[in-house]
Amino acid sequence: MKKIHFANLDLNLLRVFEALIEERSVTRAGERLGLTQSAVSHALNRLRLTLGDELFVRTSDGMRPTPWAVEAGPKVSRALQMMQRALAPSMFDPSTSDRRFALGMSPYLSAVLAPGLVRTFRDLASRAELVLRHQEKSVTEALDSGRVDIAIGAFGRSSDRFDRCVLFQEQLVWVMRKAHPLADEDLTLERLAAEPHLIVSATGSISEMDTVFIDNGLERRVIWDDDGAYLGAMSRAGRTAVTGMTAPDSITALAIAAETDILALAPLRMARHFGPAFSLVIKPPPYETRPIDVCALWRRDQGSHPAVGWLIELLQAEGHSV
Repeated sequence: MKKIHFANLDLNLLRVFEALIEERSVTRAGERLGLTQSAVSHALNRLRLTLGDELFVRTSDGMRPTPWAVEAGPKVSRALQMMQRALAPSMFDPSTSDRRFALGMSPYLSAVLAPGLVRTFRDLASRAELVLRHQEKSVTEALDSGRVDIAIGAFGRSSDRFDRCVLFQEQLVWVMRKAHPLADEDLTLERLAAEPHLIVSATGSISEMDTVFIDNGLERRVIWDDDGAYLGAMSRAGRTAVTGMTAPDSITALAIAAETDILALAPLRMARHFGPAFSLVIKPPPYETRPIDVCALWRRDQGSHPAVGWLIELLQAEGHSV
């Protein structure tokens, strides 16, 4: 790494670096920045010369960052975010803003929230950019680095540097295909006990119910289950559940339930969203369950920014309507 003369460093090159770190593709980085592939490649070559590092190596899977680039990426992103906040007006006008907002959420929550959110966002902030990202393994690192402004999910305890608000409450329901023998019957605990069903597990293990993931002090639900309400009800009734198989996620569970007589436990809004396409019947559980809070999570020091506050209000309004 050569000595850097910051007076000669073009900050636009750092925007290209940030885009390449996140997108790992010259094409996608160019689309995000409104630049041609040639312009992105030219900027990368200039940055390589300035910093004295290869930065990215082209592979079959895209642009792989060098060890130095991996280490520098979050720092550069935080620095750019700090500059953006420092230069932002104290008041925020969505109709004139060209700010880039980034949200992190699961595919399920994107399907539930994104259609209405995007429609309202485009109506109010037509010049701004909204990026929807899959939830990363480390939500806290994505928020700290500035890759996402707000994360959406089912979060438990967290450190004091984060704040949150509840967008809506989710319920778990049982789903089955329309041709299932119980499709036209009331679902009782006795009937449920006699039917094979899916266990959703990221590890593929029935014994390891990996519902909650601890992410640098943040509790995050990674599997949509009912916190043991079903198994508890079965145990109290002296019954043993018949497990058919495990699935890695709830969308896969719905697809399997649509083609077999195996029942699946899934979030209500997901079942409503995919139910018509999969020809599914929704049944309320024949036992008491607790709702799950779906929250927006952000860094406390970011929440006071007018633009982030505006997006939080937008999410709250959308959460009340889903």
